[in-house]
Amino acid sequence: MTRSDTAMIAAMGVIGLVGGLLFLPGPTWGVLGVILGVGLGYLMARAGVRPTVGPAIAGGAVVGGWIGREIVRALCLPGTCPTVEVIGGIGTGIGSMFGIGLVTALVVRSFEEYRGG
Repeated sequence: MTRSDTAMIAAMGVIGLVGGLLFLPGPTWGVLGVILGVGLGYLMARAGVRPTVGPAIAGGAVVGGWIGREIVRALCLPGTCPTVEVIGGIGTGIGSMFGIGLVTALVVRSFEEYRGG
């Protein structure tokens, strides 16, 4: 495991912490987010995902999910539709993950082609 893989795992842990605390505040969810983030970062490192790509996609998914949940929360009366908030958050999180993943992959590929000549 290289130094950049370790940095990616640490970044994924931080993203997991932020995601855990954004969606369900409390130390338990923060710790669970760190565990999930580090685990996902380790799997990405083992799969050979570039250290700049993994955290960008995961961060985009967390932010997209948070935005989707907040939009649904703004449309509903307080406390009336927590299930719809979760569905909205998951849906926009998955959508933003694919969108940011596509853009990140295209940018990385274009940089490789530019450097390759």
